[in-house]
Order: sequence, then structure tokens, then C-alpha cells
Amino acid sequence: MPRLPVDGKKVSELRITFGTLERELLRDLSTSYRIQAVAPALNDAAKILEDPLRIIQIAYGIATTLELFGIETGLPTPADLPELYEWITQRDITGNLSSSTGNPSIFQMVSDFLTGTGEFEGTWPGGY
Repeated sequence: MPRLPVDGKKVSELRITFGTLERELLRDLSTSYRIQAVAPALNDAAKILEDPLRIIQIAYGIATTLELFGIETGLPTPADLPELYEWITQRDITGNLSSSTGNPSIFQMVSDFLTGTGEFEGTWPGGY
């Protein structure tokens, strides 16, 4: 809708001008509202980080996953056990040897999916 020009007869203009103090108060108020909106997520993260055992479990899970994909973390994980690593990399979803059934191993399927190779050639996330 077009605006009429301010002429003092039909349209009058009302302007509120804030000083420096008022602008700072409004800025602080808007900041507090934004922090209040994020606070529940920060509280959940803080509860997780309060428990040292939980932090170790998360770090250990990440380290195990990285070592299964060939990235050495320096932590002793189940991926360091040759028998377990061989079982994961040589078996398909049903637990049979992947070479005897012709199916790829679970590890190979996940690796192909993440890199976008093999049967996942050109698909998300590796082949985008």
C-alpha cells in the first residue's frame, strides 16, 4: 500500500528517538531473549559434560568408529583386536563370510556409502 506524504494535515509522523542508554538496554534485552532460547540445549550439553564417565564413553565411541575406518587414534579400542576387525570386515549382514555369499561385508557397505564408491557410486554423501 502506498504511503501518503507527511504534510501535517492528513498524515502526521510520530518518531521515537532513543538515546544511547535506551539503545543499550534494548540490545541487552534482545541478547537475553536469544540466550534464553538457546539455554535448554546448553543445559542438556552441560549435564552430559558434568559426568566424566559419559565424556569417556562418547570419546571412546568416536575413537572406535574412527579406527574401524582406518584412522589410528592411539587409544586401545576393539578395532585393534585382529580377530574382531577381521570378523567385521569379512562378514556380511547375516554373519556369513562375505566371500562365500558374494555379498559385501558390513564394513565395506558402510565405507562405500560414506565415500560414494562401489554400489553407492554417485550417491549422497560421498558422490554428491
